[in-house]
Amino acid sequence: MFEELSSIGLTPAEISIYLALLKLGPSTNSPITRQTQLQSSTVYYCLNSLIEKGFASYILKGNRHVFNAVDPEQIPRLLEQKKEELEKQQQRIVQLVPKLKGQQNTLKEPTVAEVYEGFRGLQTIFNQLLNELKRGDTYEAFVIEQSLSEPSTLQLLFQRHNKSIKAKGIKLRLLASEQFRSIFEKMYGKEFLRTYQEIRYTPETTPVGITIYRNNVITHVSEEGKPISFKIRNKKLADAYRAYFNEVWKRARS
Repeated sequence: MFEELSSIGLTPAEISIYLALLKLGPSTNSPITRQTQLQSSTVYYCLNSLIEKGFASYILKGNRHVFNAVDPEQIPRLLEQKKEELEKQQQRIVQLVPKLKGQQNTLKEPTVAEVYEGFRGLQTIFNQLLNELKRGDTYEAFVIEQSLSEPSTLQLLFQRHNKSIKAKGIKLRLLASEQFRSIFEKMYGKEFLRTYQEIRYTPETTPVGITIYRNNVITHVSEEGKPISFKIRNKKLADAYRAYFNEVWKRARS
């Protein structure tokens, strides 16, 4: 249930609050806070977010806000509305691209280093990779460290991404420490790992969270639970990382 609701744009906290509202019925902040065991400030923020997304509503009783979950039967209609809005937004962006290209300074040197913060930044990185690589291309990565106890957000991102590159004909080679073998097999399943990437495991100590494609090297780190990605466009650096990856790859086991 969490995965399905997460896939349509709800955060883990929003999902917990929406499910609590379904169980509680019309409620004020305090019962929701007790039910979800989230901080009251988080509940307050997420309730407003759920209202904006159309998953909750409220009425005023005296000076108190009483919140209620939108009937689950309305969710498909919310998705249809979101789809219509995205299609309109896409049309506007397509029309805007030529104007933006006209403002571009073609003589300016390309950006050498970029920083992407948060989960949306991580999504942007992998969308760029998907758009820039072509059918028949290959890219390499030392896996991003994951655990069974963390939210499934990152797992869902990689599942969607790996299916997309497979459909486009792009090959992914993954290197992971042997200690991650059982974790990844439990998280993704052996069939997924065989089908959507080529993964090998090594007992050697290797970097984690490094993605290499074309002349780009991206380092992924986590700071207080927030992902941060550092992207460096440098051919010499990319070639060096790729050479090291290939040496370890020869010794690693599938």
